[in-house]
Amino acid sequence: MSTSLPPGILEALQIAPGTAADGRTFQEVLHDLTLAHASDDGVLTNKYDLLCPRGCRSVILKRGVGQLVERSGIEMDSPDHPVDPALDPLPAPPATVQWWRVTPSPMAFENIGFSRSVVRTGDTTASPTPMKFLICADCDVGPLGWCEEGGKEFWLACSRVKYAVPLSD
Repeated sequence: MSTSLPPGILEALQIAPGTAADGRTFQEVLHDLTLAHASDDGVLTNKYDLLCPRGCRSVILKRGVGQLVERSGIEMDSPDHPVDPALDPLPAPPATVQWWRVTPSPMAFENIGFSRSVVRTGDTTASPTPMKFLICADCDVGPLGWCEEGGKEFWLACSRVKYAVPLSD
C-alpha cells in the first residue's frame, strides 16, 4: 500500500529553526506580530496568542498581554543538557534579545510551568537572586523564558514561542 504525503510537507519540515514558513527570519516578521496601543506611548504587545513551540497546542499567553522589550539576554540553556529542537538558540549574553514581558503575576498566563529555583550562571553578587525558568505546562518543553523568584515580571523569549496567526492574516 502506498501513501502519498500532502503537498509541501517535506519543504515545511526542512525549514530551519528561527525562520517563518516563507523563509523570513524572526527579526523580519517581528513587526507583523506586534500591536501598538495609542494610549500607551508606543508600547507594543503581542498581536496573537502565544503557543507552545513544540506544537502541543497549548496556549501560553493570550493576545495583548505581553509587552515587547529588547534587553540583554541571560544564559538559559545548560551545556549539560541538549536544547530541545523545537527551541531556537539564544545569543550568548550580553547580546540583546526580544522578550515578551508579562506582569504583574503568573495569573496573566493561560498556561505556564516553572522550574525549581536556580542561581543565575555567572552571577557573582554577594547574594544572587534565584530565578525560575518558564516551561510549557502541558509538555514541559523549555526553557521558554525566566523570572526572578518572587518577582512580578516574567520574560518569554519571542523566538521561543509560536504565534497563532489566523490563515486570513
